[in-house]
Amino acid sequence: MYEVTEMVSGRIALCCILYYLRVTIMDQNEEHPSDEPVQTTIGGVDVRFRVASERERQFLPDDVEIYDEIFEGMFFEMNENDVFFDIGAHIGINSCVIGRRYPEIDIVCFEPHPRTRESLEANLELNGIEALVMDCAISNSDGTIAFDTQRDTPGGMGEVRHSGQRIETPVRTLDSIIKEDGVPSPTVLMSDIEGEEIDLLRGGSTTFSSPTTRLAYIVTHDQPLERLGSSKQEVEDLLGSYGFDELEYIRDNFLKAKKSGRSE
Repeated sequence: MYEVTEMVSGRIALCCILYYLRVTIMDQNEEHPSDEPVQTTIGGVDVRFRVASERERQFLPDDVEIYDEIFEGMFFEMNENDVFFDIGAHIGINSCVIGRRYPEIDIVCFEPHPRTRESLEANLELNGIEALVMDCAISNSDGTIAFDTQRDTPGGMGEVRHSGQRIETPVRTLDSIIKEDGVPSPTVLMSDIEGEEIDLLRGGSTTFSSPTTRLAYIVTHDQPLERLGSSKQEVEDLLGSYGFDELEYIRDNFLKAKKSGRSE
């Protein structure tokens, strides 16, 4: 997870391109809730978002052409029968666009931060989307994680480091959620979890190896991966070991992984 001082302009641009539109945790006196939702069109889909602060508002897209390109590519691969996992759902940009495009699709959102999750749930409701919202972080073991809120990232959660200002949140593996909670297994998933993508893969071997899990979009974060002793190469290698044989970076660190033998 990136500190503000570490965010070079290219990284900021990447975050925008990947439309995983994330914001930092706001102090109470910085919040300016808006009564009027923001309406926009992404990938030909009309969506509305209620933002909890002016900081959140600035992360909503002004120029949607890049978002259009990425979502249209996703729409080419997806269909109404899919089960879509939005891991690190934030305020629900991805789930709202996909849910509006495919009204019958099953959506499962994962967002551990309470305030961000409130915005997520509000935006799902605003767009008429029924989705299962999970309050846990995803990693390679079950338990709790202490997020360092003094090192807040644009996603609303902090790094798993220690400054004395922490939020305790439940953490689960993807495999345990599907096995123990009766959650349907994904056919398509998207992840933007600031370096924890490697532990998502380690704790989801059964899920990712399933022949029904055919498509994954994963944002890889170089510096957080390095802090965990990992790398983009390990992410690619794990995906390959799970049967994803078509790997393509659509935009910089936005990795699309597909199983060639699986179709819609």
